[in-house]
Amino acid sequence: MRSHVVLPIVAFTSALAACDPPAVGPDAAASPDAFATSTDAGHDAGSGAWSFEVLETRTVSILEMPREAQLIRAHRPDGGRSYLLYLPAPRANAPMVVMTQPYAGIDWTGDDADARWAALGPGLHPDDDAPDYDGDDVISYEPQTPQQAAESATVWVANGLAVVHAYGRFYTGGTIEDDVLDSAAPYHFAATRDDELDLERLGAWGGSWGGFMALFGASAAPDGAEPRAVSALWGPSDFSALWAYTDRIATEYPTPSQAEAFFSTYRRRIAAATGGPAPSAGFAPFDRTALCEGFGASTEVLSLHDDWDTLVPVDQTRTLVAACPNVEPVYWHRQTPLDYTFVMLDHGVSFRDEPEVPMVFTLSYAYTLTRLIPTGTIYLVMNEPSVVSFLGLVRAEQMAGGDASDALPRFRELADPRISALTPGATAFEPAADVLARAYTTVYGRPFTAASLRTELETALPAP
Repeated sequence: MRSHVVLPIVAFTSALAACDPPAVGPDAAASPDAFATSTDAGHDAGSGAWSFEVLETRTVSILEMPREAQLIRAHRPDGGRSYLLYLPAPRANAPMVVMTQPYAGIDWTGDDADARWAALGPGLHPDDDAPDYDGDDVISYEPQTPQQAAESATVWVANGLAVVHAYGRFYTGGTIEDDVLDSAAPYHFAATRDDELDLERLGAWGGSWGGFMALFGASAAPDGAEPRAVSALWGPSDFSALWAYTDRIATEYPTPSQAEAFFSTYRRRIAAATGGPAPSAGFAPFDRTALCEGFGASTEVLSLHDDWDTLVPVDQTRTLVAACPNVEPVYWHRQTPLDYTFVMLDHGVSFRDEPEVPMVFTLSYAYTLTRLIPTGTIYLVMNEPSVVSFLGLVRAEQMAGGDASDALPRFRELADPRISALTPGATAFEPAADVLARAYTTVYGRPFTAASLRTELETALPAP
């Protein structure tokens, strides 16, 4: 569902210059062929070959350095087209992360629909390209330039990764089946660039509807190019259950018409692929069973979810974790019942509670990067007040006798000595474990150092 998931663009430049990481070296990546072909169509991507056409190469700036951005059209086995923006890494055999972009508006495709929406400009417009337009629904159009796309990838680029933006182009209509193909396209593309990319170190990152794209795109990846790590922030994973939820919230929400209008744009895209309403046999390719069956044997998934999510209910993650051994959760545990008048239609309140750099970013960065970069320093963004806020929820869950152990692996990752964090306003990196230890000292009321915290985290969360 629509969520303002915007990667924070932190002042990495001066801090990275002081560290001189290899990620920002001048080496050029391999030059692309005009067309490249992948003959493996993947688990559920149709039959036939994929091919990829570089429409244009532009120069963008990341970390105050010029970088190449390739604007790519994917020709799909079903006869449709998907669009990618590829930022090659400065060195060959690089890991790659897919950033799913369900809503970002692009104007470089040559497609009439993209041109028409770009001419409309940013803001709310009738959802009239979507299936079975009802004459009332509106959606927000948000243009994204290649430069903006590059800036949103700063954290990944700073760590030496290649990046692919996979565009869902929600505004042009389509169905959830089409979104899955858009999300699978980057892996077929990666298979054609195996001279540049390490196909054993692919990852995906996306939030909300982009979380759905990250999950199902990974499940539909071709053999030999399955992602190693997937981070899904509040992502839908079972559309039959999601349909039932949208029925229910329309009666529970204080303003039913507002809830109905919000979810209508999604329900029409779901129904166009499934034959809705649920339950229906058409939902089978889009449920948690099919999702789990599609994951590669080495694919690991982190699903991050707030108990107070009113757009994608937390049960989407809880049931996925129960059904799929590939998936680990991390929850924002809440000790009081959901209050719609406080949360409204939102993914919870973590963005309000956790300033500047919410923990959903820091935790998902650490999860993805530690799996794609097995050795060497990892650079990420981290904000101590956000850690304190999240830790407060963990401790409250412990004090209430609940199970907060889902946070334990994430804290172990942040305490890894090779992770360096840049905090807002800082000009230099520091060990992430130091930031975490200070936050534990604040929340738990006893002194921690990075070393003492690592020792406790070896066995369990510190006692509350």
